[in-house]
Amino acid sequence: MRSYLHIKGKNLWMICACVVLGVVLACCGEIITGVDQPSTATVGSTIDITVHIDIPTVGDGGPDNLILGILMPKGWKGAQNTTVTYKSPLGDGTMSIVPESSLPKNGGGLTWSAYMKKTFGLAGNLIDDMEWVPFQTDKAYTHNGTEITGDLHVKLKVGADGNNTLVKLGYVITDTGNGFTSDGNGTYYSQLSTPCFEVTGGTGDLVDFCNPQLTIIDPPKSLDNDFVTLTFDGNVVATPLTGNTELYLCATAYTSDNKTIEVCEQTEKTKMAQTSATSNKYQLTFWPKEFFNVPDGQTIVKMEYFVTDKTGTTKVGYGNTLSPFVYTFKCE
Repeated sequence: MRSYLHIKGKNLWMICACVVLGVVLACCGEIITGVDQPSTATVGSTIDITVHIDIPTVGDGGPDNLILGILMPKGWKGAQNTTVTYKSPLGDGTMSIVPESSLPKNGGGLTWSAYMKKTFGLAGNLIDDMEWVPFQTDKAYTHNGTEITGDLHVKLKVGADGNNTLVKLGYVITDTGNGFTSDGNGTYYSQLSTPCFEVTGGTGDLVDFCNPQLTIIDPPKSLDNDFVTLTFDGNVVATPLTGNTELYLCATAYTSDNKTIEVCEQTEKTKMAQTSATSNKYQLTFWPKEFFNVPDGQTIVKMEYFVTDKTGTTKVGYGNTLSPFVYTFKCE
């Protein structure tokens, strides 16, 4: 099997599955041999993806249905915005969302989506606001020693949440007879992640799943009446705050009636606690509505903020600049 990575034109990746450990081990089960995927797209557009597969079908067994999982941001609503068809020597067909009532073998009672997340996690992404969307073929096949090669054709509408995005899309295949198992005969699944895929043209915040961020707010989506935890990671890059052990939040809230409320004080209210003595990570958990003392009838739609030292004169913003970090309050 060849191992290569090359670009077709300017916008298309061809990724050989050999570069992924899970694929190298897959000597007897389904194998992803490559993925054709654009490198960029605009919010709301539909992209074409081709997943090339090889199924050795060593031994006897089946009939089994092929399972495909695609990892993508939750805000893209993949179950509603993705269609999959396939072509193979055994015939062509469609793949549909696996019903949650159809549980995977060896999944310990988890759904296919949860089983994929437990097994492969975020597959190289850094923000836990992603989901594995599982599909299965409409036809089954038997393991009779005949090699099967084919293509899975995916049409995916990206950016349903309206956000500009950097994300590593992930793919996994297996069959309903094995799930994500390995034994003395080999590994019966194959998984890979692509390089960072970029979605542009949106009106929402840039959501960067790929690169370590100076600040992260958890949960990634919330309303002003939810508790949130803001983390500043001083390990990402040296900043003007490097060496300081007392850090504070300096923030401005923007309300739905076009008011601004600033809280920029160096007090216990805004002080960020280091997660451990040497972690160089600082956190503050707060209730935005209370933190900004927002009156009833007002709603916070956006927050801009900096992290400062105890004097308030040294501050760090987005990308280690003097531009503020921005967080938009929304539940979807």
